Amino acid sequence: MAGDSLDVVARTYHTENGVEHAEGDAYAVTNRVLAETLRAIGFVSIDGWTEDALPAPATGATAGTPGAFTPAGSAPPADLAAMAAIVATPATAWTTGQSVVLGDASHASWDASTWVAGPAAG
Repeated sequence: MAGDSLDVVARTYHTENGVEHAEGDAYAVTNRVLAETLRAIGFVSIDGWTEDALPAPATGATAGTPGAFTPAGSAPPADLAAMAAIVATPATAWTTGQSVVLGDASHASWDASTWVAGPAAG
């Protein structure tokens, strides 16, 4: 840390206060809250800080409005295509309006044989 700034390294392309940063770019952030936020969302690494462990991927999904992924605290699948290996509970068709929220903020539901986009139609 130099003065009142934190030295960071970009983990992915992003902009910060209108400035573009490519993966691997090193730069200083003068606002500690902003630096901590950029770190928390995975945009930067801060030298000397331990990275948060990523949650385990989900292996199951339970119907609800919205439903939940299992095990508790697991990372939701990124999108509908990533749902293929997820085990649905119950295994019967989900009822009207039931769904889970995916990593891309879309919804998916189980129709008793496959995952489909959107809440269950019933």
